[in-house]
Amino acid sequence: MNPQEKLFNHVKNMTKIGIALTVEKDINKFFKMVLDAAMSFTNCDGGTIYTLSEDGNALDFKIICTFSMNLELGVADTASWHSVPLYDENKNPIYKNFSSYVAHTRKACSVEDAYHQDIFDNSGTINYDKNHDYYSKSMAAIPMLDHEEELLGVIQLINPLDEEGNIIAFTDDHLSTLTSLASLAAVALTNRKLIEGLENLLMQFIKSIANAIDHKSKYTGGHINRVAHLSEKIAQSIQEDKGFYQKVKFSEDELQELNIAGWMHDIGKITTPIHIRDKSTKLETICDRIKLVEMRFEIIEIILKEKMIQTRDRNIREKLQKDLENLESDKEFITRVNFGGEYLSKEDFDRIKRIADFSYNFHGKKYILITPEEAKNLAIEKGTLLPEEKDIIDEHALITHEMLNALTYPKKFKNVPQYASEHHEKLNGSGYPFHKKAQNIPLQSRIIALADIYEALTASDRPYIREERARTLTDALKILAYMVNDGEIDAHLLDLLLDSGLYMIYAKEFLQPTQIDNVDIKTIKSIYHS
Repeated sequence: MNPQEKLFNHVKNMTKIGIALTVEKDINKFFKMVLDAAMSFTNCDGGTIYTLSEDGNALDFKIICTFSMNLELGVADTASWHSVPLYDENKNPIYKNFSSYVAHTRKACSVEDAYHQDIFDNSGTINYDKNHDYYSKSMAAIPMLDHEEELLGVIQLINPLDEEGNIIAFTDDHLSTLTSLASLAAVALTNRKLIEGLENLLMQFIKSIANAIDHKSKYTGGHINRVAHLSEKIAQSIQEDKGFYQKVKFSEDELQELNIAGWMHDIGKITTPIHIRDKSTKLETICDRIKLVEMRFEIIEIILKEKMIQTRDRNIREKLQKDLENLESDKEFITRVNFGGEYLSKEDFDRIKRIADFSYNFHGKKYILITPEEAKNLAIEKGTLLPEEKDIIDEHALITHEMLNALTYPKKFKNVPQYASEHHEKLNGSGYPFHKKAQNIPLQSRIIALADIYEALTASDRPYIREERARTLTDALKILAYMVNDGEIDAHLLDLLLDSGLYMIYAKEFLQPTQIDNVDIKTIKSIYHS
């Protein structure tokens, strides 16, 4: 091969290596690619790649290869190997190892014979050769430096061979080529570290916001964390499923995208007024107005008792006594319905209206028990929220969509806004904010939706749930089964949750012991599998 052809092949190979290093994501493959290229360019028998330790005090083994010894160790294999120290206990630089010498000098270096040189202490090399029946003669080491000349690692090579297999010295061309390769590797490694750093920062920022939203409420702390956790576990179960989902395989990027969406699904709640989000009773605004109502009852009770003292008319006294008894009963009723834990009957609505219509005149002043606005809240059929308050709560899904769509994402995370904002969509189109139907709701959105509902059904820290009323596991799963039956959530995902045992794994980690009962899976499934 003439010099021109050799130069052309060299440039061509270096370009291919540079492109390959840029796109390679697997760190083990990355380092193997670098070492393979270095050994190929120089026709070496052995080589090692070291990277700077996190604390900057040592060189860690990353990959090792020696053809004549049939030795090839990857990143995982070298994890237990002792690192090469760069400093002594007094923080003085250590130059005695060849790799540490090159690390400190930041310059490529070669020795024709490691046994006859004065650059580094060769006792370690001699011991290694003796123990492994090897001869480390010709050696070269090249530092990997970033754009600021900061050390990232060292490439070390041993025993370049000629065409007859004889050990030769490293040439200037070898060092020049290796320096170029080290530079390419350093750029690729720097970019990789930068991207990983930015992605780690993104996840830390996302989790920080999510935790702030959770902590904003005194009731639902940990909700986002639990939903993200369960979504991840469901996705992992899909990966391992041998049934309906056996052909579904998420890539690492897709799993990370789902994870981010899980953490971001409730970001819209950052705009939800806390007095609505944490409304634990029907009369609660900034405070629970039940205390004000009770005070009105007490005032009228005092007035009635005072009237009883002042009159001697038996009929009037009996009527006042009856009024007092009704007053006490009505107060207990108002206190009970204020919790919002049960559906109101027609009789309950009528009674609330009667109490709202009640008034009593005393010394020219009119006294009431509840105001029309309080009566409106007490007449909430189920739960603690008025329709307009529920609408405000529901807005968080649309706000999540708007907030996340305003951001620019790497291509691999482009679906985060969709997955995060669709956790309240139902397969039959009855969900919100977009009323999408099954064909338009991807699996990832369905996963987060199931996780969100299961977490909510089993939670004991909701404002509208008193601890003793927290649902049992069976009750929660029955509700999920009926939701499948009504066409709201995915039957296959609920099957997976049940068959994988994930429902119980989650329960043991997050539920109160009193909530965990003996679940009859067959009975649960019979609800939605005819």
